[in-house]
Amino acid sequence: MNIEDTQNHRSRVAARRRAETRAKLLESALLVFAQKGPHAVIEDVIAQAGMARGSFYNYFRTNDELLGEVASEINNELLRAIDPVALRSDDPAERLACGTRMVLHAVMRFPLFGSFMARLPFPTANSSLLGVRFMARDVALGIAARRFRDISVRVAADMVVGVVLSAAYTVAREPLERDYPDACVRALLRALGLARGEAGRLASLPLPAFELPDNSILRRTQMFQDESGMIAPSLIHPV
Repeated sequence: MNIEDTQNHRSRVAARRRAETRAKLLESALLVFAQKGPHAVIEDVIAQAGMARGSFYNYFRTNDELLGEVASEINNELLRAIDPVALRSDDPAERLACGTRMVLHAVMRFPLFGSFMARLPFPTANSSLLGVRFMARDVALGIAARRFRDISVRVAADMVVGVVLSAAYTVAREPLERDYPDACVRALLRALGLARGEAGRLASLPLPAFELPDNSILRRTQMFQDESGMIAPSLIHPV
């Protein structure tokens, strides 16, 4: 191996280690924020990650920055997994119903996700977490196509995000029937102007299967819970 190859190898190793350390901090932050809320201190995250305080500041400057990065990481994972599935339909109302149901089912499937969402301050949740891009897109297209009626894009988009946030809060606090996400979306579609029968049809269509990759933050933290026997922080009252 010549000098250039050695340097390239070292650079790749350093980059991989840096990515692994950053991922470890994000996983630890999700676990801590889900249990203690957004006001958890950096020391809690460092202790969960098992690393030195100085190492933390190589990646994040503040607690708020870390919180935003965790939210963005989850948002990006869900968008990559859910949006291509929802886009299989040409109907914006069906896409909105499918995507929103899948998000809420993901909240039920990953208890840490629900607890984390329920504890987020609204601006962070609204801008960084819930796949607002596909929701806002399909709301606007649905209004343009007159699938949604007698409502403005702004009001409709706020209504969608508000329902998802409130539903996530509920999921994190109490046990619910498995069809709770579908019932929420059915009511949401009615509020957006769809007839009862059409709203019921869209909210009961078979959901396409989707999977998050093994290296996703939600899958990794769930595996940590399973291996450690840690109790999932559902039914925790957000503060």
